[in-house]
Amino acid sequence: MDKKYCDICPRHCRTDRESGVGFCGVGNEFYVSRIAPHFWEEPPVSGTHGSGTVFFAGCNLRCVFCQNRDISHGGKGRIFSPDELLHKILLMVKKHNVHNVNLVTPTHYTEALIPLLTELKRHCALPVVWNSSGYESAESLRRLAGLVDVYLPDFKYADGELAGRYSGAVDYPEVASAAIQEMYRQVGGVRFDSDGLITRGMIVRHLVLPGERHDSLKLLNIIKELLPIKDIRLSLMSQYTPDFALDSQYKNLHRRVTSFEYDSVLKSAIDMGFDGYFQGKSSADKSYTPEF
Repeated sequence: MDKKYCDICPRHCRTDRESGVGFCGVGNEFYVSRIAPHFWEEPPVSGTHGSGTVFFAGCNLRCVFCQNRDISHGGKGRIFSPDELLHKILLMVKKHNVHNVNLVTPTHYTEALIPLLTELKRHCALPVVWNSSGYESAESLRRLAGLVDVYLPDFKYADGELAGRYSGAVDYPEVASAAIQEMYRQVGGVRFDSDGLITRGMIVRHLVLPGERHDSLKLLNIIKELLPIKDIRLSLMSQYTPDFALDSQYKNLHRRVTSFEYDSVLKSAIDMGFDGYFQGKSSADKSYTPEF
């Protein structure tokens, strides 16, 4: 891993992030938008006290429907030193009694997070959640072994053309496939405590997009081929919100997912033996997006 010329993520942009910004839009320092309890994750992640989320700025994808675009594309946030960030996380844990430490869009900070998580583990026994887009280098993920307890990746697309069209990453299916296999290798099957909170394992998220249910159906088969599905949980999301894609050239993204589209994917997931979490149509509202 070349620490000066960044090759942390699959973009391999080779930027010197000490003097500039990478494809992700940020430099070498932690740029953070929000540190606070979050109550809208999956039930075993949020629990009753909330998930202790750290929203990082920047992203290595360019999703045209991104609901967090203020931070992922706009870079809204501020710089934290490693010591300050660690202090703020520990303060949140103590003040709010959150159930875990949830790192949101952390991929492009992987190298810097390794020593921070090593130190965090010395002071905090809560599970560490790695909440990512799934577009990650398996090589980088291997360096996180022993530091992450719960992986919460997206698996967005089965088709590369679709991934290129909506997220600017034609290699997304292959990259995400390798990434989730490495994640599973590290944490194994899901484990829950007596309160039903996840303490270890993997929840794979998939957002059903309007007009693209056939890709979702294909994706379910890919996941089943890659992982023992009884060992993981699937989070099948219907929360696609067109408010964030109204300027997109893709007209199908200007509407919500229909009940037929989502229910057909959900039925297939159940028939295939997936266990996990699903959403009602009320979740397709921009009010569920946190303020940054």
